[in-house]
Amino acid sequence: MHHPSPFLLLLLLAALPLVATATTFDCVGGVYKANSTYEANLRRLAAVLPAETAASQSLQATRGVGYWPNRPRASSQCYWGVSSSSCAACVAGAFREAERACPHGKKAAVFARNCTLSLADFPRALGFRTISWLDLLGPGLIFQAIGFAWLFFLLLQEWRDKRRASMMRCSSLPSEDQ
Repeated sequence: MHHPSPFLLLLLLAALPLVATATTFDCVGGVYKANSTYEANLRRLAAVLPAETAASQSLQATRGVGYWPNRPRASSQCYWGVSSSSCAACVAGAFREAERACPHGKKAAVFARNCTLSLADFPRALGFRTISWLDLLGPGLIFQAIGFAWLFFLLLQEWRDKRRASMMRCSSLPSEDQ
């Protein structure tokens, strides 16, 4: 009977934590300068997003920090069955791994064992979905449409009132038969 060597078992036990936290990276996009406003906002985002993700019912969160052009955005999601504390730790670790694997990168995706993290600069895509012009301008267009409809309604009322007044003048003129 053949028994596995103790060296092989020791090697497997040593590699087990590495397999449990294996991550995949995707680094694309521009870079930011060290000690910049963008980096400070990214640090704030890395401090807030893990707790927000863990606190949400669906274990996912999306947030942006700062103002354009120094506005990093991140989207994170933990997988089903992960506890909230493990979720927060995974998202925080994903931020660290993204910085390590993609130094000063503005856009990165990290696929960890228990969570995913997508980093982008505003208004770039998050979670591999592009933001359309309708997403950015939609609420403003709705209010403009309401405003134009209200203006049309007021102009229609004014036209109707003037038309009634002119019809009243025409009907009140004496006729030649009388």
